[in-house]
Amino acid sequence: MKDLIQLPAEFDYNLLLHALRDFKKPRDKIRGLIKSKDILRVKKGLYVLGREYNKPFNKFVLANQIYGPSYITGQTALAFWNMIPERVELIISMTMKRKKVFETPMGMFSYLYCPKTVFNIGIKLEDIGDQKRVLIASPEKALCDIVATQTHISAEREMKEFLELMRLDYSAGKNFDLSLLEEIKTGYRRQSINLLFNYLGSA
Repeated sequence: MKDLIQLPAEFDYNLLLHALRDFKKPRDKIRGLIKSKDILRVKKGLYVLGREYNKPFNKFVLANQIYGPSYITGQTALAFWNMIPERVELIISMTMKRKKVFETPMGMFSYLYCPKTVFNIGIKLEDIGDQKRVLIASPEKALCDIVATQTHISAEREMKEFLELMRLDYSAGKNFDLSLLEEIKTGYRRQSINLLFNYLGSA
């Protein structure tokens, strides 16, 4: 349908209404487009184009839009930065809202709570191609976000074992910005982050 060609792969309800502004009953039209799979509903108010439009959606763009403000982090971000070998299917994000999981036809999106004091530190607006940009944690912030949830870690030896289990690429870790890590540590005020900072400083 030509009215939809102008839309990006991922779009919200308002953008869709604008594309269908010439229709007398745009809501009825939207229902028909969902039924014909011209558009696919991700969640209320958020959609992607169907396959025939040849505009593949990006899960990172969706992650930023599904629940916000939020940024991509954890193992998802570390895999993006090529710091862990695993391809991560679950898209992990941080938000200042309460934690939540969204199971959608486009995949599963998990949102963890991040304290306001540290939320804006160490996040980047990263170009991911196709003129798309997403909010994603820097390698330093992504690692700290993971470690902040590991309340069982109380010694450097346990930190070392945890990072080894993650199969973290230490060659990439040598380029960590220690001043940024210091800032994140101050914002988080967690013992596990202190242990990570000390371990990376001595590694």
